Amino acid sequence: MAYSADSWRDFYVMTGGASAALTGLLFVAMSMHAKAITDHPLYGTRAVGTLISLLTQLALSGAVLVPGQSTMAVGIEVEVAAVASLIYTANAISRSRRALGPDRPRVRTILESAGGLIWIILFLASGLSLMLRTGGGFYLLALVMLFMFGWNVYVSWVLITEVSD
Repeated sequence: MAYSADSWRDFYVMTGGASAALTGLLFVAMSMHAKAITDHPLYGTRAVGTLISLLTQLALSGAVLVPGQSTMAVGIEVEVAAVASLIYTANAISRSRRALGPDRPRVRTILESAGGLIWIILFLASGLSLMLRTGGGFYLLALVMLFMFGWNVYVSWVLITEVSD
């Protein structure tokens, strides 16, 4: 089961639907505070990053559901998405640190950086696991998808509550 996409159909239908729903809700919530989000150096980066992450989950759910696609092909698609996420995240962190300087709370920054690092490492490992057919395969990707979804809910909540203050 760890390397059979057919066994995971229901899970990826669920994650794709949940990602699509949260993307729509976040888009509506952000549109209500668009000016405050785009004017702030951190909020805009968070908003775009969260939307990209949710759309990545939606795309990956769709990729797993493509009939007849090999595990290697899914693994390559996951790895490409993971590397793109790594690059975007590194750039976003760099931009945010330059824009905010030392004003950001240190404990929260450390916790958020650790959460992001764990997610990226697991994401990269899941693509390799599928390509090499070792190390958990779709079980590891499922863990990544759940962590990613939880992370997106957290970031969305923080974004909306900070903007509405």
